[in-house]
Amino acid sequence: MKPLPHAQNGFQACNCCSYGTSEVRTKQCELGTFLSRSSIKWAQFIHKLMGIEGAKTARELAPRTQVSIRQTTVKVPNNGEYMLVDTPGLNDPDQSARDILHMIADWLERKYREGHLLTGVIYTHGIANCQMDGLLRESLDIFSCICGDKAAGRVRLVSTMWDRVEDPQDAETIVSQLERNFWKPLLDAGARHMRFKNSKQSAWDIVKDLGGEGEPLLLQRELVDAGRTLYETFAGHTLYLQFQKFLQGEVEAHMKFLGVTSTRTARQLTKQLEVECKRIEMELRKARKARQRLEMCRHSYWHRLSSLFSNPNATMPEITENDLVIFVVGPTGAGKSWFTRKLSQNGVIPSGEIQHPCTKWHVKTWRYNFKNSTNGILIVDTPSFYTDHDFYAGRFMTSWLKLRFIKKCRSGILFLHSLAEDPRDLDVLMQRHLDTFATTFPKKSMVPSYVYVVPTGNSADSKTGQQLPELESVAKSSYGNGGRKWRASVFPGVFKGQSEIAWSAALLLLKDIVKNQPNEIPGSGRTTLKDVPPKLPDDLSGLRILADLLFDRFKEEMTDCSLDAKIVLGRIAWDLTPPSDPGHVSTLIACADLLSERFGKEERSVDLDELVTLRRTAWVSTSPHDPRRQGTLAALDDCLYKRFQREGRVADLEEIITLRRTALECASLTDRCKSLVHLANALHKRYQLHRLKSDLQEAIKLAYAASSLDPPNELDRLLSRKCLADCVGSKVRKGNARAHVTRAATDASDRNSSDKQKVIVDIISETIANMPPRLLHTLTGTLCDRDALQSLFMDSPEYSKLYSLTSAAQIRSKILTFFGFTTLSHRWGTGEPLLRDIEGKRIYNLEGAEGLAKLQEFCLLSLRYGFSWAWSDTCCIDKDSSVELQEAIGSMFSWYHRSSLTIVYLSDVSDTASLANSAWFKRGWTLQELLASRTLVFYMQDWSLFVNSEASNHKADPTMLKELQRVTGIAVRHLKDFSTGMDDARSRLRWASGRHTTRPEDVAYSLFGIFKVHLPVFYGESAENALGRLLTEIISQSGDISVLDWVGEASSFHSCFPADLTPYQTVSCMQSTPGDPTRCNSFHFEGAQKLYNTLSKLPRPRFVNRRLILPSIAYRVMAVNLLRTATSPPSYTYEIHASYLMPLVLTLSICLGDGPMTYILVRPWHPRWLEKQTVNEIDATWEVLEQLEKPFNALLLTRLPHNEYKRIASNCTITARVQDPASIADSEILSLDII
Repeated sequence: MKPLPHAQNGFQACNCCSYGTSEVRTKQCELGTFLSRSSIKWAQFIHKLMGIEGAKTARELAPRTQVSIRQTTVKVPNNGEYMLVDTPGLNDPDQSARDILHMIADWLERKYREGHLLTGVIYTHGIANCQMDGLLRESLDIFSCICGDKAAGRVRLVSTMWDRVEDPQDAETIVSQLERNFWKPLLDAGARHMRFKNSKQSAWDIVKDLGGEGEPLLLQRELVDAGRTLYETFAGHTLYLQFQKFLQGEVEAHMKFLGVTSTRTARQLTKQLEVECKRIEMELRKARKARQRLEMCRHSYWHRLSSLFSNPNATMPEITENDLVIFVVGPTGAGKSWFTRKLSQNGVIPSGEIQHPCTKWHVKTWRYNFKNSTNGILIVDTPSFYTDHDFYAGRFMTSWLKLRFIKKCRSGILFLHSLAEDPRDLDVLMQRHLDTFATTFPKKSMVPSYVYVVPTGNSADSKTGQQLPELESVAKSSYGNGGRKWRASVFPGVFKGQSEIAWSAALLLLKDIVKNQPNEIPGSGRTTLKDVPPKLPDDLSGLRILADLLFDRFKEEMTDCSLDAKIVLGRIAWDLTPPSDPGHVSTLIACADLLSERFGKEERSVDLDELVTLRRTAWVSTSPHDPRRQGTLAALDDCLYKRFQREGRVADLEEIITLRRTALECASLTDRCKSLVHLANALHKRYQLHRLKSDLQEAIKLAYAASSLDPPNELDRLLSRKCLADCVGSKVRKGNARAHVTRAATDASDRNSSDKQKVIVDIISETIANMPPRLLHTLTGTLCDRDALQSLFMDSPEYSKLYSLTSAAQIRSKILTFFGFTTLSHRWGTGEPLLRDIEGKRIYNLEGAEGLAKLQEFCLLSLRYGFSWAWSDTCCIDKDSSVELQEAIGSMFSWYHRSSLTIVYLSDVSDTASLANSAWFKRGWTLQELLASRTLVFYMQDWSLFVNSEASNHKADPTMLKELQRVTGIAVRHLKDFSTGMDDARSRLRWASGRHTTRPEDVAYSLFGIFKVHLPVFYGESAENALGRLLTEIISQSGDISVLDWVGEASSFHSCFPADLTPYQTVSCMQSTPGDPTRCNSFHFEGAQKLYNTLSKLPRPRFVNRRLILPSIAYRVMAVNLLRTATSPPSYTYEIHASYLMPLVLTLSICLGDGPMTYILVRPWHPRWLEKQTVNEIDATWEVLEQLEKPFNALLLTRLPHNEYKRIASNCTITARVQDPASIADSEILSLDII
């Protein structure tokens, strides 16, 4: 019998308790106890029993004038009588709780020794009192410790004052709270709640409900049966802890107030506090003396408690460090005794049982000795631990552990949980039981860490399927006491009374203990040899022998034996058997056979996966000359083919082909036909998936070979012919596949007309031609080429629906919907899968590095968006083919533009604040992906959406567009609707100027789509050459000379081109300024009109054989004067005089020659500039003159032989201005050849 748990905090109200006894044996009467806070309520209860009305009765019912125990006898018919006993409350203001508890304990002990038993205990609570202070809760705790769980059935929790209730609903709420919180431990142990409605009938109903034999209280058993002192009982211990807590709080509070008042002048208050502190110190001294008395009794207490474990009927030897110990733990009702009883039926001998004389708790042990070994298994059935307040059960277990569990040994826990209970219920919660159990060990280092949770139930339990997932979740989230991590696992089965289940769970636990625990026993400080128990080989060999015996016994049983348990036993036996042991493969095959049997019944994928692993291991483990090798190969082939049929794993098909090739090499003459057919079928299946011509050719060849044989079995002959027909049929159908559409058109009953057929074929061909040559099928994870795409579409229901549509627009929309695909925009990382890595495979079945995981997540995300096709630049391009690579680079912009959705994966962005720092905005290829995509969404490192907005397209989110504009420097209008081409070429170059690529030449190649140019790709050429070819194409097609406006290092490709894109980062400093109309009079109109006509007739800039033909306004250099030089770095400052220009002062990095006539300053000109002028020719002339009057960026050229020029001093900005506006009309117009 255990003390009831302390009441929990809550909005409660209760009265203090009184206790009583009766002399049942001598007076033939029943005895009740009445628990009351005051004698007035006790008198009211007696009034109703005796039928007395009024405030006063006999003398014995007068209010109590001193603290004492009083008895009242009530006569009943048939010469019977009830003796009711009133005890003072523990919170009585006239006497301390310690003295009252002594008084009650002495009275109870005396009556019990006299042979008087209690019939019942009545505990009253005024329902009108809605509060429950700390004193009342503490009193209820002590009351629970006095009664105990065995006597709880004789306790009646009586609610009173119902005649004073104003709101019945509030009263019912209070009762509900009491029953759910404070009274719950008592009610769970057997107590009952009754209502006293201030009537005689109600009072007698309560008394009569207590009829029957009496039951001693826990306090009486402890004082008399166990021979303890009051300090050693649970009630005394609880009171002592409460008193210590109260005194400590009082000291802290008064010392706090004393410290405050010492800084004030309130002398009277200070004196009062000092007196109170002295009183508390006296109480503390009394408490210390009581504690000393308790310490003095400790030795005798443990001596008496130790005597409880002296069982004359069975001796229990100490547990040695060589033993393996299993503690069976669990709440009441989980089936611990049932479980241990099943373990004991297989060669396990009982080694002792300890039964406490005063309670129902016991510790039972069983022992299994390994053959020819001193080691053994000890199974310990422990008491149940409901809550952390199970003080008695904990002390009882601690005592046993101190006496028997002396040395460190390997141990583990089997925690039993009934599936009829909720795993998260506080009364059965595994966490609470394990933590409480851990506290019973004398040392933390002895606490086991391995826990196997065994679900228990029966066949009629309907909650099994519901509770198992919850139980697994609770087990995963469990943590240990004192920072100790529980290694908790849930046993894969339910214990319903089967011995094989019990032993399977025990062996799983023991295997983990033997293999892992010796190396994990914690210690403090320096570890010595004494601290770590020896790891003996006998443990594994003993466990293996035991597992083999159990497996051999149970695997042949056909009835009343769990298949799950057989499989677990087989796994353990196989795991414990060394690979060198002759029985290793046999055990493995037997275990696989059992697993195959379960898969045949339940068809679970996880069983099939494990079965494949076991069959593969068995085949690899057999030697070439082992007679079982062919059988293991056939069994593995069968398992792989089943999984391929269920899940379509391409990797399984590849392994099947490999196995069947091996089987063909080893096949006998009688089995050769079957082996040829099997291999041909596998190759034919692979052809149907990947359309590889070589697979079909080999399959046909093998089928012909099989058909030419003369097998002894007629069935083999039929199978070979069927295989040949299938393979040849595929060859025929392949030749007619492209004509399938045309053939379908001939059936006029199912098709509208040949014209519609032609429209469908044309749209399909056009759509597929504009798509990437390969796409990933998001449903299966396979890579499909254009032929496979067309074949899949023609076999789909969507294709048949096309003929019911009436217009070409509807047909196009339907086809585009089917072929809608997503594109991935990302920064390449490690382990990116290439075409050769995934071709012919299902990416969902592969395992690899970061790159493969990214590809899988991309395909799954595309599938969630509803798209069946996806494209990634990592694996959908054959980079070994220069032709395909050329096509991909030239078409990539259009692919992203045609895609239904572009998913941008930012692998280095973990929050929205770090977008600007992503490397994605620094990579060259991602610029065209950003601009080309019409619908685009950003995903962060954990594949969560960057911005959760209502818009499904981040390009439609104004906030996101502003952020992208800030990061990239690209205007919102270009981000939303970008048009590829040559317009504003310098701005487009500026967008790319801060980006980089892994291969330098890709900086230029990544811009081909943005400028809509088609140039050959030459990997290996220099970056300057690739950029030069691009700029040449831009000028040749558009004549846009803004690309010549740069300052920096010149390219080796052409002197007017930069070596890289960096110079384009700066915006041109030349801004348009409004003209001054009053200055028109200063120009000579006829000369200006002549200049305008000349400029309008100039050709646009162009390239011929890498020479730039550049129309320009030329200003010849007349004088070059060196002003100063510098050596670090070398520089030269010149004053330059050119015709019609103001003098220029330039600091150059090169030294100019003495002949000024070899230099010329030019202003590049494009006829398109005249298109911006007004329609009126006169106004247009004046506008051109005003434009030419403004400052401009000039190019400094040097003359070369053959009338060619070359740009020099490109690292210096040359800002020139016309000296006299009137001289503009006399400007020299030239078309220069620049190299």
